[in-house]
Amino acid sequence: MQLMLVARAHGYDTNPIGGFERDQVVRAFGLDDERYVPVMILSIGKAKEPGHESVRLPGEDITFWR
Repeated sequence: MQLMLVARAHGYDTNPIGGFERDQVVRAFGLDDERYVPVMILSIGKAKEPGHESVRLPGEDITFWR
């Protein structure tokens, strides 16, 4: 998350990608599969056009305790 925030502060957009073929990434980058386990790919770049605006609901509107 920190890398994504720093990229945004410098005018870049990011997109975390969790669904990918891990074994193919290990082979493509020549990683030691005994030592490294890829868990996320992060794309970083400049947006071609502005993204869609989104809204987050307040926690108290979607959370309740029993």
